[in-house]
Amino acid sequence: MIRLEHSLPINPPGTASPITRAEVWHGLVLKADNALPFVPQMTYCKVIERETANRFVREIEFRGDRMRERVELEAERHVQFTRLSGPVLGTIDNFIDERDSGLHLRFAFALELVGVPPGGDVERDYAANMRTAYVGAVDATLEAIRKLHDEAAAPAWITRYYADVDARRMDAFLSHHTPDAKVVFGNHPPAVGHDAIRAAIGELWSSIAGVRHRFVRVWDHEPTAILECAVTYDRKDGASVTVPCVSILERSDDKIRELRIHIDLAPVFAP
Repeated sequence: MIRLEHSLPINPPGTASPITRAEVWHGLVLKADNALPFVPQMTYCKVIERETANRFVREIEFRGDRMRERVELEAERHVQFTRLSGPVLGTIDNFIDERDSGLHLRFAFALELVGVPPGGDVERDYAANMRTAYVGAVDATLEAIRKLHDEAAAPAWITRYYADVDARRMDAFLSHHTPDAKVVFGNHPPAVGHDAIRAAIGELWSSIAGVRHRFVRVWDHEPTAILECAVTYDRKDGASVTVPCVSILERSDDKIRELRIHIDLAPVFAP
């Protein structure tokens, strides 16, 4: 069995814009689904079976070896990859650790070569090469997460707007809009004016226990802003579901005159 751990501080001293645990977790979830932007030596990655929202099987190719892995997600803490087939079996664990010095990203590897006697030269040579490749994967993952963080930086008016949305402060939310503002949510008819927006958005908010927006990318070119988000809805049964969303905001005199939200809420309310 080949065992290796490698850990990096997520926000080393002097970091100007710290990355939050939620942002690291968002990056790890993206990597679990498609690792190619995060792991340079991986050349193929495809989810082939979804058992639950937090458990699925993917097929990968890493350094020329094709393998299958079961992926299990423990929200904002841990991702485990269990090798199901291929020349190298075992587990790879990604952890978000909280230490006195701050958040750390830690990868732990426990792998064995199929058909190779443990402790021999072949295993030792593989372990030496693996150290460089897998440790590099930790560095590359954190670099990719930091890039997502930089791309997701939002101007203050967008941050204030979504703070009121996530807190479900209706009056504060409406105050960001012009009196004749139009909101189009998914495939629902447009809601025009504060009273109609209050009714439409209020109905959604009353059906959930909470909501959180995580910015993935933000484009702000006055008077139009485009946001790619991961939106987490807390259901009243205690479950949480995250769905992708793109919102387009049109402004006039520092107020939003039109909001178009492109999202599929079916997974949120599925039985």
